[in-house]
Formats: sequence, C-alpha cells, structure tokens
Amino acid sequence: MFQLRKPEIIPVNDHIWLLDDHHEATCYVVAGNTQAMVIDTSIGFCNIREIAESLTSLPLVLVNTHGHIDHVGGNWGFEAAYMNLADLKVAEEDYGIPRLRETIRANGLVFPPFTHVEDGHIFDLGGLELQVFYLPGHTAGEIALLDRKDRILFSGDGIVEQLWLQLPESQPVKTQIEGMERLRRYRDSFDTILHGHSDAPMGAELFDTMLDALKDLEAGNTEHDVDYEWLGHVSKAHPFQPDGRKIVYK
Repeated sequence: MFQLRKPEIIPVNDHIWLLDDHHEATCYVVAGNTQAMVIDTSIGFCNIREIAESLTSLPLVLVNTHGHIDHVGGNWGFEAAYMNLADLKVAEEDYGIPRLRETIRANGLVFPPFTHVEDGHIFDLGGLELQVFYLPGHTAGEIALLDRKDRILFSGDGIVEQLWLQLPESQPVKTQIEGMERLRRYRDSFDTILHGHSDAPMGAELFDTMLDALKDLEAGNTEHDVDYEWLGHVSKAHPFQPDGRKIVYK
C-alpha cells in the first residue's frame, strides 16, 4: 500500500469532526444515534474511512458534495457513495489525473459507484437529519447539506471564501445566485458554515456577503475586479469583504 498521510482531526462538537488534510481539502464526520455521515473524502492520500471508524462505531454513509478530486479522491475506502450525478463526468475525469491514476494502478484501489442524490433528500442519522440542497455554480452538481439540529450548513465548494466559477464545468453567476436564493429561505436555520476548505467553523455571514457580491457582479459592477492566477491560467476575480474573499469568474 502506498504511503498514507493523516489529516488533522478537529472536533467541532461532541459528534462532528473536521478532517483537515494538510490545508488542501477538508472532510467531515457527522454522527447521529444510529449512523454517521462522511462528507467528502479529500484527495485520495488519506484513508478517510479508517479515520471515520476511529471516531465512531456507527455504520457510515458517504456523501460527496461534488465531483472534484479533492472531494472524491478517498472514496476508494467505501463501498458506496452518494452524489448528484450531474457531476459524474467531472468525477470520472478527475479519477484519471496522473498522480492518482498511478496510485490506483499500483495499489489496486477500486472506487465505488455513485448513487444519485436529489435536491431535498433527507439523510436520517438517528436524532439528527441532514437535508440536501442543490447548489449548482462551482460545478453543475454541487450540493450543500443542512444540519438544523446543530445549525450548520456543510457547503462543499459552493459557499467558500474564494468561490471558483471560472472552471469549464462551472455554471453562470446567475445560476449560483438562483441556488443561493432558494437556500436563503432557510437562512434562519444555520449560524455556521463548514465548507470544503475550512480549517475551523465559519460564521454564516459568509453566505450573506457572498450573495450580495454575486448580485453586484451580475449587475456588472466590475471596476474593482482583479486578475486571478490559477493553475497556469488567469481569470478575473470580484473581491468582497473581508479582504481575501473573492468570486472568480469566466
């Protein structure tokens, strides 16, 4: 087996854990009374299942917020995974990136099939429910998960300090706004956001300021936008407060 690395395990409360994989990606384990959910599996160089089983003895259900490799890479530790299948092509293409493909071939890793998860679906973990919200923008199949009991929104890469809408698979700014407007009806149900690159819980004001910034961008107020370099490309970014937050767009 290839050399595994371990993420930092950060307790959020007595039944939710944040797994910070070297500041490259973040996963979560959420335990109810009868089963536990693993939200995303990072890049593939951590045995996320083994770590989850060290935190809880409950049966595990895996949900991927979207299909990018830094969210599905560790799915090889599981027999099944839920994801919005609008991201199936993205996931299959990302499984083929050279670094991971070589590891897969050398170690005989097998990725489980994806089962489609619908907008509005509720995962009942026993005394704790997580509701799926379709949030296309970063990708066509991006979802968020709302935990009303803990007042937490698990937002994947759909609500994050640097929102990437510039990728080939990304959707228009208008689509992101429409998804957030649907979710805004439930805004009084969460105080905290845990996204796909968190190293600590964030205040839910990120949702509010991001939605305002998206509307500002859609209105064409781009005079203060800046160049944004990413993976050998240059796009435009729409900054919003506090400093460091940006919406990167096509």
